[in-house]
Amino acid sequence: MRALAAAPAWGLAALAGLAQAVSLAAPWNGQPLWWLQLVSLGLLFALLPVQPTWRRAGLIAWLFALTWLAGSWWWLFISMHVYGGLAAPLAALAVFALASFLGSYYAVAGAIAWRLARGRRAWAAPVFAAAWLLAELMRGVWFTGFPWGAGGYAHVEGPLAGLAPLIGVYGIGFVAALL
Repeated sequence: MRALAAAPAWGLAALAGLAQAVSLAAPWNGQPLWWLQLVSLGLLFALLPVQPTWRRAGLIAWLFALTWLAGSWWWLFISMHVYGGLAAPLAALAVFALASFLGSYYAVAGAIAWRLARGRRAWAAPVFAAAWLLAELMRGVWFTGFPWGAGGYAHVEGPLAGLAPLIGVYGIGFVAALL
């Protein structure tokens, strides 16, 4: 019964993650959709505080990141399978494993945001934005240094684009998470 009650949150997290991937480069024209990136992060932000535990919040954030990162890195499958000759199941598994591992940074961010901001409405957005920024920076430099698909890249056009020369892609990601 509990799993059924959680099903909408899991589905919404996965859907929001896919929306985040689409926001970086829409499949139909390759253009970024800055507004969709804000909507996807807003949905994740709304899902976290209603989770019953920090672990569940972390899993929701991890699922969001897994679908976002795997959806953003589809080209790795093509690189490994078509050009590298790796069997399709292994190439898909490799993309899934990388997205799963790097999604763990966002799981920690989601758990931290849940723990620090739970019951403190005024703190929720700044804590979420700071945890998001930390996850983005860790993914971009720590261990793998694989920054491809950072959320701030969705804002090369739109109202936040003017901030790029001042605060860069990670700063834009922070502002987007804060909004």
